[in-house]
Formats: sequence, structure tokens, C-alpha cells
Amino acid sequence: MPAKFWALGALAAAIGATFLLPRSVAYAHGGVEPGDNLWAAWNANPLPSLALFLVAYLYINGLSRWPQPSHPISRWQKHSFFAGLLAIFLALQSPIDPLAAHQFSFHQAQHLLLRMIGPLLVLGGAPLTPMLRGLPRWALRGIVRPAVKDQIVRRVYNWFTNPVVTTVIFLGTLYLWQVPTLHDLAVRNDLVHELMHTTMLASGFLFWWLVIDPKPHRSRLHYGLRVLYLGLIVIPNTVLGASIVFNSTLLYQSYYDFPQPLSMAPLTDQQMGGLLLWVIGDMMSILASGVVLIMWYQRDQEQEETWGATSD
Repeated sequence: MPAKFWALGALAAAIGATFLLPRSVAYAHGGVEPGDNLWAAWNANPLPSLALFLVAYLYINGLSRWPQPSHPISRWQKHSFFAGLLAIFLALQSPIDPLAAHQFSFHQAQHLLLRMIGPLLVLGGAPLTPMLRGLPRWALRGIVRPAVKDQIVRRVYNWFTNPVVTTVIFLGTLYLWQVPTLHDLAVRNDLVHELMHTTMLASGFLFWWLVIDPKPHRSRLHYGLRVLYLGLIVIPNTVLGASIVFNSTLLYQSYYDFPQPLSMAPLTDQQMGGLLLWVIGDMMSILASGVVLIMWYQRDQEQEETWGATSD
């Protein structure tokens, strides 16, 4: 049996096991009842898992249809791609999701997975070409190719991938959902909560698409400017995180409408969430800067080898 079917079978089994686990009674968007087993409090909504399964299938199917790739996908890139899908899966389906309805700190951990870790790892797997090759031919010819040639689509794409616009969207989304009124509304309202997750994930993919530059895409930013951008986003991230950590009042009241499954004081929970936003968010930017510097070095090495071969 081809390796891709083994991989897809394992992924399907893992997703299926999620929904066979005993689960707690959910609140509006996945809370837990007092006394529930937190390890069994998985989100019962199958849509995120089905979407991730489809993405994984397209990637694996595309690789199998690409016997002589123009830019080979390394083993580490494949691992990065699936690790990114796993991060998004854990954010939306694991006990992190129901606990995020009760604890601000878990909500911030969920957002880090959705906007920082997941998109960064997925795009590190250079998924564009494999996923396009994995599409049915009718979709490629009837939807993708006409869309790529459409002038309106091109203008919208160019606007969204403008470095300034991309960075404003990335940081603006973060700041917008930390406004207490909007944040509390998202915790209490299903539709707004899904909108929060969608915008967090989309802004993350948009920003890291600009920074990581997965082949065959070519970013509009020079490598040096990418490092500069990553350094600059540390400042507003630090300001926001520190303002939450050092605030002596409870900013978000919605979490305390529900029972607290963990023995953590509300203010401590808020400070832990601020620390995750501040420290882990900054660390991710610094680590990504290191990755960009490595990519810059590798690109220079490839160009030198090309010039050397041409001169010979």
C-alpha cells in the first residue's frame, strides 16, 4: 500500500479517536463542567479536524504526483508541515479549547498556536506546490487558474501582501481581540468566538507567508527587512503583554461567569496569560529571525554556486 495511504490512515485514526473519547458537557464554545476529566474534554465539533484532514490529503497527494520536483521538499519540511497541522489541531480540538472558555491563560496559549506556531510550521513545509498538485484537475483548471489570471484577484492579493498592510493586520488583529469588551463578547458568544479564531489564524498565515517565503513563492521583502519587521513586532507585543501582566485589576470578566476548573486565582490567571503573550510571542519572533537569517545565508550560497557554474 502506498505510503500516503498509511499516513492518511494514521491521521484519520487519530482524528476519529478524538471523537470516541468520553467528553464533558460543553458550554457555548466548549467549556467543561465541575468534576469533569479535563483530559477527556475534547471539542466535539468535527469541522476543524475535517478541514485539517483535507489539507493533509492534498499535501500528501500532491507529493505523490510530483516525482521530479523542481524544488524538492526535504524530510524536515514535511515534518514541519505536519507539526503545524498538529499545533492547529491541538488549539481547536484538544482540551485547550474548552479550557480556554474558563481560563485567560489557556486562551492566550490557544492564540499562540493559531497565529504564531501553527502557520509558521505549516508554511515551513513549502505547501503551495504540493497542495496545488494534490487538487483534482477540474478544480485546478476551473477554479485556481482562472483566479490566478483574474486582475481583481491579483489586486486584492497584492494589497493584502503589502508588507505594511500585512503587519498592521497581524498586530491589529491581536490588539483588537484583547480589548476587554470584544474579548468578553467572544468568550460568551459562539459566532464571535469563531470569528476570533478565524481572524487569528488568517492573520498568522498572511504574516508568515511574507516572512517565511515558501517556495516557489517569492516574498516582496528582502531578507534583511524581514528580520527588521520581526524585530519591530516585538515592541507592540511586549507593550501589550506587559500591560496585562502589570495590571492590578481584572480586565476580562467573562471567564468568571463559569466555574474555574483549575485552582488559580483570577488575577494570577490573567498575569499568566499576559506572560505567554509577552514572553512566548517575543521568543517566536526571535526564533523566526534566526530561521530567516539561515534562509538568507542558504540563498546567498545557492547564488554563489550558480554564478560559479556560469563563469566556468
